Amino acid sequence: MPSSDKNRRWERYPIDIPIGITVYRGTSEVVVPGLGLEMSKGGMSLCAGAHLNPGDLTEIEFPNGKTRVTAIVRNRTGYCFGLEFLTELPN
Repeated sequence: MPSSDKNRRWERYPIDIPIGITVYRGTSEVVVPGLGLEMSKGGMSLCAGAHLNPGDLTEIEFPNGKTRVTAIVRNRTGYCFGLEFLTELPN
C-alpha cells in the first residue's frame, strides 16, 4: 500500500514487522496477526486477514509485547489498511 508523500502530515518509513491487531466488535474483541508495512508518527499501513472498515477502532501491539497504541481505520484496500493513531507512540 504505497503512500503519497504529498498527502501526508508526517513522513512514512517502510517497515516489515509482525503486529497483533485487536479488533473490537461490540462487547467482544478478537486479536488477529498482521504485518506492518509503513509507519509514521501519526499512523501506519498494514495487511491482516481481518474484516475492518473505515471508522473501526483497533489496538495495535508491537513485537516487544509492551507497546500498544489505539488506532482508527481510515482506509482499506482489500486486506491492507491505513490507520491513524489515536494515542501517541512512545519515543
